[in-house]
Amino acid sequence: MISDKIVVVDDDIRVIKSLKMILSRYEIIAFQDGRKAIDFLNNPRDIQLVLLDVMMPEIDGLTVLKEIKKNNKDLVVFIMTAYGTRDVVVQALRGHADDFIEKPFDIETLNKKISNVLKANLNLNKNATNKDYKVARIKNFIRRNYKEMNLDIIAGEMNLNPKYISRMFKETTGISYKDFHLDTKMDAAKSLLEGTSFNVDEISYQLGYQNPESFMRIFKRKNNLTPTEYREKHS
Repeated sequence: MISDKIVVVDDDIRVIKSLKMILSRYEIIAFQDGRKAIDFLNNPRDIQLVLLDVMMPEIDGLTVLKEIKKNNKDLVVFIMTAYGTRDVVVQALRGHADDFIEKPFDIETLNKKISNVLKANLNLNKNATNKDYKVARIKNFIRRNYKEMNLDIIAGEMNLNPKYISRMFKETTGISYKDFHLDTKMDAAKSLLEGTSFNVDEISYQLGYQNPESFMRIFKRKNNLTPTEYREKHS
């Protein structure tokens, strides 16, 4: 069974224990150290949501938020604070926090906000035995982690057999996992070509290609234009 995974970052072990009880139907991955949470999230992960405390020693929550969003801009982050001043909320929102939660928690509000986020992420109701749900999870995971992704990573994160994933994905979507992954990278390439000033070499490395020539060859095969020609056409 696939469980929705939520990362909790809070230096207070009592808060972590409380959240594990309140959110028992989810898989909670907890960190008391913000730097360890950043390191964890910088690798491909099937994470749906981060609950992040503001006041922590060594590295504060707003700094952790900035680092998380730098590499995972689509990952939903809720800031948790017992210091619900307007300044903290404004700083969090400027740092692209998606919402904030005040301590002590209102359990009903917390559960509702989390449920809304998880449903919105996949745009369908949760049904862990349904193939459409599993494939939607896999697609979402690939879109967030397209740079470094393969079937073994997905299998390990989602507790599914790689061959089963490949077969189920093709049966459900009509295209292979490999083609979907490549299409996702090409969509990201187009966005970078249209919306940034990165050169082609920089874009190829951001997409996970060790060799820019490989990226350029694949891009032209998929789009009938070189990256440079595509940028000139859409500039």
